[in-house]
Amino acid sequence: MNKLLKHLILIDGLSILYRAYYAFPCLSNSKGEPTGAIFGFINILKNIINQYKPSHIAVIFDSYSKTFRNKIFDDYKCNRLPMPNHMRIQIEPLYEIILAMGLKIIQVNGVEADDVIGTLVHKWCNKLDIFILINSNDKDMAQLVKPNVNIIDNTTKTILGPDDIKKKYGVAPELIVDLLAIMGDSSDNIPGIPKIGKKTALILIKELGNIESIYSNINKISFMSFRGAKNTAIRLNKYREIAFLSYKLAKIKTDVIVNVEYEDLIINHINIIKLKKLFNRYEIKSF
Repeated sequence: MNKLLKHLILIDGLSILYRAYYAFPCLSNSKGEPTGAIFGFINILKNIINQYKPSHIAVIFDSYSKTFRNKIFDDYKCNRLPMPNHMRIQIEPLYEIILAMGLKIIQVNGVEADDVIGTLVHKWCNKLDIFILINSNDKDMAQLVKPNVNIIDNTTKTILGPDDIKKKYGVAPELIVDLLAIMGDSSDNIPGIPKIGKKTALILIKELGNIESIYSNINKISFMSFRGAKNTAIRLNKYREIAFLSYKLAKIKTDVIVNVEYEDLIINHINIIKLKKLFNRYEIKSF
């Protein structure tokens, strides 16, 4: 990470919120108000700021309305349990704390945080003096990685660039969407092609390229040397529509209308009085 560049960190708020909540599910203040998600989120945020020292930062949350993905596929993310109520009631006070810390919150109606992050990356990734870090646990974020756009791996506490993504997933960042379109993604209930897993998907991509190229060369697949090649060709033909639907679901939008300029994300002065009041109420000892 080049220390001479301005560092922008884009945080997937809901991803961090879930991590924080399940790390401290039973934490509450003396009034019995749940505080685990707030406490965990603020500590994660503090560690990110202290470790990476960004000049600009934004916390992006999902829209609470249905998105375009729900409109094209009713079962999108239908396998996920509803947000626990004890977690939900901590969101508004958490927003207050984040804003009092001088940080920007972004939420755009009708799209997911991924799409807002993708749009901001697309908007600023060609600026030579900016290095962008994305903090998220979602594997589909890997499609956004470039030499100057990296992901913070929260498990290993390392930064993943293009070579790291290829090592981790078996394909370069620009082919992540194609991989998910073929093999599916159970975490988002993206169907993919039935009975074609990661191993076969990687073979197809390695030999033929992206999903468009795979379908353009579908007649070659039956003659390929891997086990089950003929059945794979049959399945690709049979589930063509599902494959391209899955591609649309996995593809992060980069053209969302986000009324934010780069300088809006400069870390502002902390509102000490408001932050102290909120910390006292939720019994957060320090920041």
